Amino acid sequence: MDEIKSLHDVRPGDLYVGNIGGAVGVGVALGEILIGDGFRIGRLSARHIGIVTREFSMAKRPQPGFPDGRGSRPPKMAQAMPGGAEIIDLTPEHHWTPKNVFIRLPEDYPGQALDAAAIAVAMVDAGVAYSPLSYAAIGLAWRGIDPPSLLRWIDRRGPVQDLAGMHKASPGMALGTLSVRMPLEAICSVFADQAWTMAGKQVMPVGTPSQLVTPGGLARTWFRAPGTVCGGAGLLESA
Repeated sequence: MDEIKSLHDVRPGDLYVGNIGGAVGVGVALGEILIGDGFRIGRLSARHIGIVTREFSMAKRPQPGFPDGRGSRPPKMAQAMPGGAEIIDLTPEHHWTPKNVFIRLPEDYPGQALDAAAIAVAMVDAGVAYSPLSYAAIGLAWRGIDPPSLLRWIDRRGPVQDLAGMHKASPGMALGTLSVRMPLEAICSVFADQAWTMAGKQVMPVGTPSQLVTPGGLARTWFRAPGTVCGGAGLLESA
């Protein structure tokens, strides 16, 4: 059965939705207030989005210090942060709590989630920077002010990259023939949206500019939408 009951069940391409702490979290919370955006799932306020890039697995070679001699590899997630895009380990202490949830989007072709995860890794490798100006653009748009020049600036792209050599590219669509220009900057929700969009998914409603995708908007669009699989500690407690 396709379920997410622990971090052992998350897969590449799954979206992580959570809170974010520290000074960054305060800034994001203020930004949400300014733009009038927000989405709650129980104790979770959707303020941060990531995309899983590696699933949990047992180590193939013996690992010293483990009783069974094998050990394990934790799942990983790519995310946009003020210091730049990064890949981190997912841990139960920080990522399997009532304040976060995972959302598995339905695929349009077999392997699309793997492709989205591979693109997220490529964006990290490309050094995608954070985009503080996105909050200004989102705030203006929410107030009915169209900021085309600002949106064009935020949507600057790097050189064309051929994705033919990306690992695990799926034959069903076409990373083998697709060339893309990676965004130069992105907030967390735009980062995750772009990973799936460049893999061919219509993530947000038609007409939503990619620069205006918010954590709340992304979570609201897909949480328990038809075809999705959702899981998290808080959801299991309330089931």
